[in-house]
Amino acid sequence: MAETLGQRIRKTRERYGMSQTTLAKRVGISKTAMNQIELGETLDPHVSRIKAIADVLHVSMDYLAGRKDEEGEPQPTALALAGT
Repeated sequence: MAETLGQRIRKTRERYGMSQTTLAKRVGISKTAMNQIELGETLDPHVSRIKAIADVLHVSMDYLAGRKDEEGEPQPTALALAGT
């Protein structure tokens, strides 16, 4: 069975030795909201929250969503590259 969004967030957060409270503060949400996301109680978290979590944990949104197995850094988008 594939890992859920919450399981991937928790695994990555724990690898960094980061508490749920610290991650929640860095993302700008409550600890309760972060706990609900990790437990899968938030069925459809806002994309902005997933993006903020991915940025803090230095992984891609695709990894958190289970679309990629690699945890690597998010890649710059074509739009971002066009501005350089």
